[in-house]
Amino acid sequence: MSEPSQRPILLFLCHPLTGHFIPVIKIASALRGRGWDVCFLGASFFRSRIEASGAEFFQLQGKADLDDAKLFDRDTSVPRGAADDKTYRARSIIDTRHQTLHAIPAAWESVRAALLELHQRNAGRQVIVICEAFFYGFMPLRYGAPLPTGVKVPRSICISILSPAIRSIDLPPFSYPAPFEPTYAGRVRNKEMWASWEKLARPVTQLIDNKLAEAGATRGVGEVFMGGANYTCHDAILQIGLSAFEYPRSDFPPNFKIIGIIPPGPLDWWQDVVSNSDLDHNDERKKKVIVVAQGTVETDPNELIIPTLQWLADHKDIMTVAILGHRGASLPPDFDVPGNARIADYLQYDAILPHANLWIHNGGYGATMHGLAHGVPMVIAGEGQDKAESAKRVAWSGVGVDLECARPGIERIGRAIEKVLGEGTYKETAAAMKLLAEGLDCFGDVEREVLSMIDT
Repeated sequence: MSEPSQRPILLFLCHPLTGHFIPVIKIASALRGRGWDVCFLGASFFRSRIEASGAEFFQLQGKADLDDAKLFDRDTSVPRGAADDKTYRARSIIDTRHQTLHAIPAAWESVRAALLELHQRNAGRQVIVICEAFFYGFMPLRYGAPLPTGVKVPRSICISILSPAIRSIDLPPFSYPAPFEPTYAGRVRNKEMWASWEKLARPVTQLIDNKLAEAGATRGVGEVFMGGANYTCHDAILQIGLSAFEYPRSDFPPNFKIIGIIPPGPLDWWQDVVSNSDLDHNDERKKKVIVVAQGTVETDPNELIIPTLQWLADHKDIMTVAILGHRGASLPPDFDVPGNARIADYLQYDAILPHANLWIHNGGYGATMHGLAHGVPMVIAGEGQDKAESAKRVAWSGVGVDLECARPGIERIGRAIEKVLGEGTYKETAAAMKLLAEGLDCFGDVEREVLSMIDT
Protein backbone atom coordinates (compact mmCIF):
# COMPACT_ATOMS: atom_id res chain seq x y z
CA MET A 1 0.00 0.00 0.00
CA SER A 2 1.24 3.54 -0.74
CA GLU A 3 2.34 5.88 2.02
CA PRO A 4 -0.50 7.89 3.63
CA SER A 5 0.72 11.15 2.04
CA GLN A 6 0.39 9.54 -1.40
CA ARG A 7 -3.06 8.13 -0.81
CA PRO A 8 -6.12 9.87 -2.22
CA ILE A 9 -7.84 12.54 -0.17
CA LEU A 10 -11.32 11.44 0.96
CA LEU A 11 -14.01 14.12 0.66
CA PHE A 12 -17.21 13.28 2.56
CA LEU A 13 -20.54 14.80 1.53
CA CYS A 14 -23.70 14.39 3.60
CA HIS A 15 -27.25 15.71 3.83
CA PRO A 16 -27.00 17.94 6.93
CA LEU A 17 -29.59 16.33 9.19
CA THR A 18 -28.59 14.55 12.40
CA GLY A 19 -29.93 11.15 11.34
CA HIS A 20 -27.90 11.29 8.12
CA PHE A 21 -24.83 12.95 9.61
CA ILE A 22 -24.13 10.68 12.59
CA PRO A 23 -23.40 7.43 10.70
CA VAL A 24 -21.38 9.26 8.04
CA ILE A 25 -19.18 11.11 10.54
CA LYS A 26 -18.52 7.77 12.25
CA ILE A 27 -17.27 6.35 8.95
CA ALA A 28 -15.17 9.47 8.32
CA SER A 29 -13.69 9.25 11.82
CA ALA A 30 -12.89 5.54 11.39
CA LEU A 31 -11.05 6.15 8.11
CA ARG A 32 -9.20 9.09 9.63
CA GLY A 33 -8.10 6.72 12.38
CA ARG A 34 -6.77 4.35 9.70
CA GLY A 35 -4.46 7.04 8.36
CA TRP A 36 -6.48 8.58 5.54
CA ASP A 37 -6.59 12.33 4.93
CA VAL A 38 -10.27 13.12 5.40
CA CYS A 39 -12.19 16.28 4.51
CA PHE A 40 -15.88 16.79 5.27
CA LEU A 41 -18.16 19.26 3.50
CA GLY A 42 -20.85 19.94 6.08
CA ALA A 43 -23.18 22.42 7.72
CA SER A 44 -21.78 24.98 10.15
CA PHE A 45 -24.10 23.41 12.76
CA PHE A 46 -21.86 20.30 12.75
CA ARG A 47 -18.49 22.03 12.47
CA SER A 48 -17.24 21.22 15.98
CA ARG A 49 -18.28 17.56 15.63
CA ILE A 50 -16.52 17.29 12.27
CA GLU A 51 -13.30 18.88 13.51
CA ALA A 52 -13.35 16.71 16.65
CA SER A 53 -13.28 13.65 14.38
CA GLY A 54 -9.97 14.76 12.91
CA ALA A 55 -11.46 15.65 9.52
CA GLU A 56 -10.84 18.99 7.84
CA PHE A 57 -14.04 21.04 7.75
CA PHE A 58 -15.37 22.64 4.56
CA GLN A 59 -18.57 24.64 5.01
CA LEU A 60 -21.70 24.29 2.90
CA GLN A 61 -22.82 27.64 1.53
CA GLY A 62 -26.13 29.48 1.20
CA LYS A 63 -29.29 27.40 1.25
CA ALA A 64 -27.26 24.22 1.65
CA ASP A 65 -26.02 25.26 5.12
CA LEU A 66 -29.02 23.99 7.08
CA ASP A 67 -29.43 24.44 10.83
CA ASP A 68 -30.54 21.03 12.07
CA ALA A 69 -31.62 22.46 15.43
CA LYS A 70 -34.31 24.60 13.79
CA LEU A 71 -35.59 22.44 10.95
CA PHE A 72 -38.14 20.50 12.98
CA ASP A 73 -38.78 22.97 15.78
CA ARG A 74 -42.57 23.16 16.03
CA ASP A 75 -42.24 26.62 17.62
CA THR A 76 -40.82 28.08 14.40
CA SER A 77 -41.98 28.25 10.80
CA VAL A 78 -38.70 26.93 9.41
CA PRO A 79 -39.13 25.37 6.95
CA ARG A 80 -42.47 23.59 7.12
CA GLY A 81 -45.19 26.14 7.60
CA ALA A 82 -48.41 24.45 6.51
CA ALA A 83 -46.65 21.11 6.11
CA ASP A 84 -47.52 20.11 9.67
CA ASP A 85 -51.17 19.90 8.70
CA LYS A 86 -50.54 17.44 5.88
CA THR A 87 -50.06 13.67 5.66
CA TYR A 88 -46.68 12.19 6.51
CA ARG A 89 -45.90 11.54 2.82
CA ALA A 90 -46.91 15.07 1.81
CA ARG A 91 -44.86 16.48 4.66
CA SER A 92 -41.86 14.42 3.58
CA ILE A 93 -42.10 15.83 0.06
CA ILE A 94 -42.33 19.39 1.39
CA ASP A 95 -39.38 18.79 3.70
CA THR A 96 -37.37 17.39 0.78
CA ARG A 97 -38.17 20.41 -1.38
CA HIS A 98 -36.97 22.84 1.30
CA GLN A 99 -34.04 20.91 2.72
CA THR A 100 -32.59 19.20 -0.33
CA LEU A 101 -33.87 20.14 -3.78
CA HIS A 102 -33.95 23.93 -3.51
CA ALA A 103 -30.41 23.70 -2.09
CA ILE A 104 -28.94 21.78 -5.05
CA PRO A 105 -27.30 24.80 -6.77
CA ALA A 106 -25.74 26.07 -3.52
CA ALA A 107 -24.65 22.56 -2.54
CA TRP A 108 -23.04 22.01 -5.94
CA GLU A 109 -21.17 25.32 -5.73
CA SER A 110 -19.93 24.20 -2.31
CA VAL A 111 -18.68 20.92 -3.81
CA ARG A 112 -16.96 22.77 -6.67
CA ALA A 113 -15.26 25.13 -4.22
CA ALA A 114 -14.04 22.26 -2.03
CA LEU A 115 -12.68 20.29 -5.00
CA LEU A 116 -10.98 23.41 -6.39
CA GLU A 117 -9.29 24.18 -3.08
CA LEU A 118 -8.09 20.60 -2.71
CA HIS A 119 -6.76 20.70 -6.29
CA GLN A 120 -4.91 23.97 -5.72
CA ARG A 121 -3.33 22.69 -2.52
CA ASN A 122 -2.59 19.17 -3.72
CA ALA A 123 -2.08 19.34 -7.48
CA GLY A 124 -2.08 15.87 -8.99
CA ARG A 125 -3.33 14.10 -5.89
CA GLN A 126 -6.46 12.02 -6.36
CA VAL A 127 -9.67 12.89 -4.51
CA ILE A 128 -12.32 10.23 -3.89
CA VAL A 129 -15.78 11.43 -2.90
CA ILE A 130 -17.79 9.50 -0.31
CA CYS A 131 -21.33 10.81 -0.62
CA GLU A 132 -24.34 10.02 1.53
CA ALA A 133 -27.24 9.11 -0.76
CA PHE A 134 -29.46 12.07 0.06
CA PHE A 135 -26.84 14.73 -0.56
CA TYR A 136 -28.09 15.81 -3.99
CA GLY A 137 -25.39 18.45 -4.39
CA PHE A 138 -23.02 16.04 -6.17
CA MET A 139 -25.57 15.01 -8.81
CA PRO A 140 -25.03 18.00 -11.16
CA LEU A 141 -21.55 16.66 -11.96
CA ARG A 142 -23.00 13.36 -13.16
CA TYR A 143 -25.49 15.18 -15.41
CA GLY A 144 -23.09 17.46 -17.23
CA ALA A 145 -22.24 20.33 -14.88
CA PRO A 146 -18.60 21.39 -15.31
CA LEU A 147 -15.87 21.40 -12.72
CA PRO A 148 -13.41 24.30 -12.41
CA THR A 149 -10.59 24.26 -14.97
CA GLY A 150 -7.96 21.68 -14.15
CA VAL A 151 -10.00 19.78 -11.56
CA LYS A 152 -10.26 16.09 -12.41
CA VAL A 153 -13.64 14.37 -12.17
CA PRO A 154 -13.51 12.34 -8.93
CA ARG A 155 -14.74 8.81 -8.52
CA SER A 156 -17.50 8.53 -5.95
CA ILE A 157 -18.92 6.06 -3.45
CA CYS A 158 -22.53 6.32 -2.30
CA ILE A 159 -23.17 5.54 1.37
CA SER A 160 -26.81 4.56 1.97
CA ILE A 161 -27.85 5.06 5.59
CA LEU A 162 -31.59 4.46 4.98
CA SER A 163 -33.56 1.61 3.45
CA PRO A 164 -32.48 1.81 -0.20
CA ALA A 165 -34.82 4.05 -2.20
CA ILE A 166 -33.95 2.45 -5.54
CA ARG A 167 -36.67 1.45 -7.98
CA SER A 168 -37.38 -2.27 -8.25
CA ILE A 169 -39.88 -4.47 -10.04
CA ASP A 170 -40.15 -6.38 -6.76
CA LEU A 171 -41.07 -3.42 -4.53
CA PRO A 172 -43.65 -0.63 -4.41
CA PRO A 173 -42.41 2.97 -4.30
CA PHE A 174 -40.51 3.98 -1.17
CA SER A 175 -42.78 4.38 1.91
CA TYR A 176 -45.90 3.03 0.14
CA PRO A 177 -48.05 1.05 2.63
CA ALA A 178 -47.80 -2.29 0.85
CA PRO A 179 -46.00 -5.44 1.99
CA PHE A 180 -43.18 -7.20 0.19
CA GLU A 181 -44.84 -9.71 -2.15
CA PRO A 182 -42.33 -11.63 -4.32
CA THR A 183 -44.92 -13.02 -6.74
CA TYR A 184 -46.20 -12.23 -10.23
CA ALA A 185 -49.26 -10.60 -8.69
CA GLY A 186 -46.99 -8.54 -6.48
CA ARG A 187 -45.04 -7.30 -9.48
CA VAL A 188 -48.26 -6.31 -11.24
CA ARG A 189 -49.32 -4.39 -8.13
CA ASN A 190 -45.91 -2.73 -7.91
CA LYS A 191 -46.04 -1.64 -11.56
CA GLU A 192 -49.40 0.02 -10.96
CA MET A 193 -48.12 1.76 -7.84
CA TRP A 194 -45.06 3.06 -9.65
CA ALA A 195 -47.28 4.46 -12.40
CA SER A 196 -49.36 6.21 -9.75
CA TRP A 197 -46.24 7.54 -8.03
CA GLU A 198 -44.84 8.90 -11.30
CA LYS A 199 -47.96 11.06 -11.69
CA LEU A 200 -48.03 12.15 -8.06
CA ALA A 201 -44.32 12.96 -7.97
CA ARG A 202 -44.13 14.68 -11.37
CA PRO A 203 -43.80 18.22 -9.90
CA VAL A 204 -40.94 17.13 -7.62
CA THR A 205 -39.27 15.16 -10.42
CA GLN A 206 -39.41 18.27 -12.60
CA LEU A 207 -38.06 20.38 -9.75
CA ILE A 208 -34.98 18.14 -9.55
CA ASP A 209 -34.29 18.62 -13.25
CA ASN A 210 -34.86 22.38 -12.94
CA LYS A 211 -32.45 22.69 -10.03
CA LEU A 212 -29.86 20.52 -11.76
CA ALA A 213 -30.09 22.79 -14.81
CA GLU A 214 -29.76 25.84 -12.56
CA ALA A 215 -26.58 24.26 -11.19
CA GLY A 216 -25.18 23.82 -14.71
CA ALA A 217 -26.29 20.31 -15.65
CA THR A 218 -26.84 19.74 -19.37
CA ARG A 219 -29.43 16.98 -19.07
CA GLY A 220 -32.17 15.78 -16.75
CA VAL A 221 -32.22 12.71 -14.55
CA GLY A 222 -34.75 10.69 -16.54
CA GLU A 223 -35.97 8.96 -13.38
CA VAL A 224 -38.88 9.64 -11.05
CA PHE A 225 -38.15 11.24 -7.68
CA MET A 226 -37.13 8.53 -5.17
CA GLY A 227 -36.43 6.15 -8.03
CA GLY A 228 -32.76 5.88 -7.16
CA ALA A 229 -30.88 8.33 -9.40
CA ASN A 230 -29.18 9.79 -6.32
CA TYR A 231 -27.71 6.31 -5.71
CA THR A 232 -26.94 5.06 -9.20
CA CYS A 233 -25.07 8.21 -10.26
CA HIS A 234 -22.14 6.97 -8.16
CA ASP A 235 -19.45 4.41 -9.02
CA ALA A 236 -20.34 2.19 -6.05
CA ILE A 237 -23.24 1.93 -3.60
CA LEU A 238 -22.51 0.73 -0.05
CA GLN A 239 -25.61 -0.03 1.99
CA ILE A 240 -25.47 0.14 5.77
CA GLY A 241 -27.47 -2.85 7.01
CA LEU A 242 -27.76 -6.62 6.96
CA SER A 243 -28.69 -8.93 4.09
CA ALA A 244 -31.11 -10.78 6.38
CA PHE A 245 -32.93 -7.49 7.03
CA GLU A 246 -33.22 -6.44 3.38
CA TYR A 247 -35.84 -7.73 0.94
CA PRO A 248 -34.27 -10.24 -1.52
CA ARG A 249 -35.10 -8.24 -4.64
CA SER A 250 -34.01 -9.54 -8.04
CA ASP A 251 -32.67 -6.31 -9.50
CA PHE A 252 -30.19 -4.66 -7.18
CA PRO A 253 -27.79 -2.46 -9.17
CA PRO A 254 -24.60 -4.40 -10.01
CA ASN A 255 -22.48 -2.00 -7.94
CA PHE A 256 -24.68 -2.37 -4.82
CA LYS A 257 -23.23 -4.01 -1.72
CA ILE A 258 -24.55 -4.46 1.83
CA ILE A 259 -21.66 -3.85 4.23
CA GLY A 260 -23.02 -4.38 7.73
CA ILE A 261 -23.85 -2.08 10.61
CA ILE A 262 -21.71 0.70 12.01
CA PRO A 263 -20.32 -0.81 15.22
CA PRO A 264 -21.40 0.63 18.57
CA GLY A 265 -19.27 3.44 19.93
CA PRO A 266 -17.98 4.12 23.44
CA LEU A 267 -20.60 3.92 26.17
CA ASP A 268 -21.59 6.68 28.56
CA TRP A 269 -23.00 4.56 31.39
CA TRP A 270 -26.15 5.44 33.22
CA GLN A 271 -25.69 4.16 36.77
CA ASP A 272 -29.30 3.13 37.42
CA VAL A 273 -29.31 1.01 34.30
CA VAL A 274 -25.84 -0.39 34.87
CA SER A 275 -26.68 -1.38 38.44
CA ASN A 276 -29.79 -3.18 37.22
CA SER A 277 -27.77 -5.03 34.58
CA ASP A 278 -25.29 -6.13 37.23
CA LEU A 279 -27.99 -7.96 39.18
CA ASP A 280 -28.18 -11.72 38.79
CA HIS A 281 -30.72 -12.95 36.27
CA ASN A 282 -32.74 -14.61 39.04
CA ASP A 283 -32.61 -11.61 41.40
CA GLU A 284 -36.18 -10.48 42.07
CA ARG A 285 -34.97 -6.88 42.07
CA LYS A 286 -33.83 -7.10 38.45
CA LYS A 287 -36.14 -5.24 36.10
CA LYS A 288 -36.72 -5.57 32.39
CA VAL A 289 -35.52 -2.42 30.63
CA ILE A 290 -37.70 -0.98 27.89
CA VAL A 291 -36.32 1.94 25.88
CA VAL A 292 -38.64 4.27 23.97
CA ALA A 293 -37.56 7.12 21.71
CA GLN A 294 -39.39 9.58 19.51
CA GLY A 295 -36.48 10.18 17.14
CA THR A 296 -35.04 13.48 15.93
CA VAL A 297 -37.62 14.47 13.29
CA GLU A 298 -41.14 13.53 14.44
CA THR A 299 -40.60 14.68 18.03
CA ASP A 300 -44.13 14.97 19.43
CA PRO A 301 -44.00 12.83 22.62
CA ASN A 302 -47.77 12.30 22.47
CA GLU A 303 -47.27 10.00 19.48
CA LEU A 304 -45.25 7.29 21.18
CA ILE A 305 -43.38 8.22 24.35
CA ILE A 306 -46.26 9.34 26.57
CA PRO A 307 -48.59 6.41 25.67
CA THR A 308 -45.73 3.98 26.34
CA LEU A 309 -44.94 5.54 29.72
CA GLN A 310 -48.63 5.49 30.63
CA TRP A 311 -49.12 1.82 29.76
CA LEU A 312 -45.98 0.77 31.64
CA ALA A 313 -46.60 3.01 34.68
CA ASP A 314 -47.99 0.21 36.86
CA HIS A 315 -45.45 -2.42 35.80
CA LYS A 316 -43.08 -2.40 38.75
CA ASP A 317 -40.92 -5.10 37.16
CA ILE A 318 -40.04 -2.76 34.30
CA MET A 319 -37.77 0.27 34.09
CA THR A 320 -38.69 2.55 31.19
CA VAL A 321 -36.08 4.82 29.63
CA ALA A 322 -37.53 7.57 27.42
CA ILE A 323 -35.28 9.51 25.03
CA LEU A 324 -36.82 12.77 23.79
CA GLY A 325 -34.49 13.31 20.83
CA HIS A 326 -33.00 16.78 21.29
CA ARG A 327 -30.82 18.37 23.93
CA GLY A 328 -32.94 20.55 26.19
CA ALA A 329 -36.20 18.81 25.26
CA SER A 330 -38.72 18.07 28.00
CA LEU A 331 -42.09 16.42 28.46
CA PRO A 332 -45.17 18.65 28.83
CA PRO A 333 -45.23 20.22 32.32
CA ASP A 334 -48.69 18.81 33.04
CA PHE A 335 -47.56 15.21 32.40
CA ASP A 336 -46.97 13.22 35.58
CA VAL A 337 -43.86 11.10 34.97
CA PRO A 338 -44.35 7.56 36.36
CA GLY A 339 -42.03 6.40 39.12
CA ASN A 340 -40.56 3.61 37.00
CA ALA A 341 -39.58 5.98 34.18
CA ARG A 342 -36.24 7.62 33.52
CA ILE A 343 -36.29 10.60 31.14
CA ALA A 344 -33.37 11.80 29.02
CA ASP A 345 -33.51 14.74 26.66
CA TYR A 346 -30.76 13.19 24.57
CA LEU A 347 -28.91 9.91 25.04
CA GLN A 348 -26.75 7.86 22.72
CA TYR A 349 -28.58 4.69 21.77
CA ASP A 350 -25.37 2.72 22.15
CA ALA A 351 -25.25 3.71 25.82
CA ILE A 352 -28.60 2.20 26.73
CA LEU A 353 -29.44 -0.56 24.25
CA PRO A 354 -26.93 -3.10 25.65
CA HIS A 355 -29.12 -3.08 28.77
CA ALA A 356 -32.49 -3.17 26.99
CA ASN A 357 -35.02 -5.99 26.65
CA LEU A 358 -37.19 -4.07 24.19
CA TRP A 359 -36.62 -1.08 21.89
CA ILE A 360 -39.68 1.04 21.00
CA HIS A 361 -39.24 3.79 18.40
CA ASN A 362 -40.79 5.32 15.33
CA GLY A 363 -38.80 3.52 12.69
CA GLY A 364 -35.85 5.67 11.73
CA TYR A 365 -33.35 3.51 9.86
CA GLY A 366 -30.52 4.53 12.17
CA ALA A 367 -32.49 3.63 15.29
CA THR A 368 -33.40 0.31 13.68
CA MET A 369 -29.77 -0.46 12.87
CA HIS A 370 -28.81 0.27 16.49
CA GLY A 371 -31.43 -2.24 17.59
CA LEU A 372 -30.05 -4.91 15.26
CA ALA A 373 -26.47 -4.21 16.31
CA HIS A 374 -27.36 -4.82 19.95
CA GLY A 375 -29.76 -7.72 19.32
CA VAL A 376 -32.79 -5.99 20.87
CA PRO A 377 -36.31 -6.86 19.61
CA MET A 378 -38.41 -3.89 18.57
CA VAL A 379 -41.86 -2.34 18.43
CA ILE A 380 -42.15 0.25 15.65
CA ALA A 381 -44.77 2.99 15.25
CA GLY A 382 -43.91 5.39 12.46
CA GLU A 383 -44.90 6.97 9.17
CA GLY A 384 -43.15 9.30 6.77
CA GLN A 385 -39.52 9.66 5.70
CA ASP A 386 -37.94 6.19 5.84
CA LYS A 387 -39.95 5.02 8.82
CA ALA A 388 -42.59 2.89 7.11
CA GLU A 389 -39.88 1.07 5.16
CA SER A 390 -37.95 0.26 8.33
CA ALA A 391 -41.11 -0.83 10.14
CA LYS A 392 -42.14 -3.22 7.36
CA ARG A 393 -38.67 -4.79 7.36
CA VAL A 394 -38.75 -5.19 11.15
CA ALA A 395 -41.95 -7.21 10.84
CA TRP A 396 -40.84 -9.13 7.73
CA SER A 397 -37.51 -10.16 9.26
CA GLY A 398 -39.10 -11.26 12.54
CA VAL A 399 -37.23 -8.93 14.89
CA GLY A 400 -40.31 -7.07 16.05
CA VAL A 401 -43.82 -5.72 15.56
CA ASP A 402 -44.92 -3.00 13.13
CA LEU A 403 -47.86 -1.00 14.50
CA GLU A 404 -48.40 0.52 11.01
CA CYS A 405 -49.11 4.04 12.24
CA ALA A 406 -47.49 6.92 14.11
CA ARG A 407 -50.11 7.29 16.87
CA PRO A 408 -51.02 3.76 17.94
CA GLY A 409 -52.46 4.69 21.34
CA ILE A 410 -51.94 3.13 24.74
CA GLU A 411 -53.72 -0.18 24.19
CA ARG A 412 -52.05 -1.07 20.88
CA ILE A 413 -48.64 -0.25 22.29
CA GLY A 414 -49.39 -2.39 25.33
CA ARG A 415 -50.46 -5.40 23.26
CA ALA A 416 -47.32 -5.11 21.14
CA ILE A 417 -45.10 -4.96 24.22
CA GLU A 418 -46.76 -8.05 25.66
CA LYS A 419 -46.43 -9.88 22.34
CA VAL A 420 -42.72 -9.18 21.88
CA LEU A 421 -41.77 -9.86 25.50
CA GLY A 422 -43.99 -12.94 25.65
CA GLU A 423 -42.87 -14.67 22.46
CA GLY A 424 -39.25 -15.77 22.51
CA THR A 425 -38.87 -15.87 18.72
CA TYR A 426 -38.43 -12.09 18.54
CA LYS A 427 -35.54 -12.17 21.01
CA GLU A 428 -33.97 -15.14 19.22
CA THR A 429 -34.19 -13.50 15.81
CA ALA A 430 -32.77 -10.24 17.14
CA ALA A 431 -29.88 -12.14 18.72
CA ALA A 432 -29.18 -13.85 15.39
CA MET A 433 -29.10 -10.45 13.68
CA LYS A 434 -26.53 -9.26 16.22
CA LEU A 435 -24.30 -12.24 15.45
CA LEU A 436 -24.63 -11.54 11.73
CA ALA A 437 -23.68 -7.89 12.28
CA GLU A 438 -20.65 -8.85 14.37
CA GLY A 439 -19.36 -10.98 11.52
CA LEU A 440 -19.23 -8.05 9.10
CA ASP A 441 -16.76 -5.18 8.81
CA CYS A 442 -18.59 -2.01 7.81
CA PHE A 443 -15.63 0.38 8.06
CA GLY A 444 -13.31 -2.14 6.42
CA ASP A 445 -15.65 -2.55 3.45
CA VAL A 446 -15.73 1.22 2.92
CA GLU A 447 -11.93 1.32 3.02
CA ARG A 448 -11.64 -1.60 0.60
CA GLU A 449 -13.99 0.18 -1.83
CA VAL A 450 -11.83 3.31 -1.56
CA LEU A 451 -8.70 1.26 -2.25
CA SER A 452 -10.31 -0.23 -5.37
CA MET A 453 -10.76 3.28 -6.80
CA ILE A 454 -7.17 4.48 -6.45
CA ASP A 455 -5.72 5.52 -9.81
CA THR A 456 -2.82 3.35 -10.91
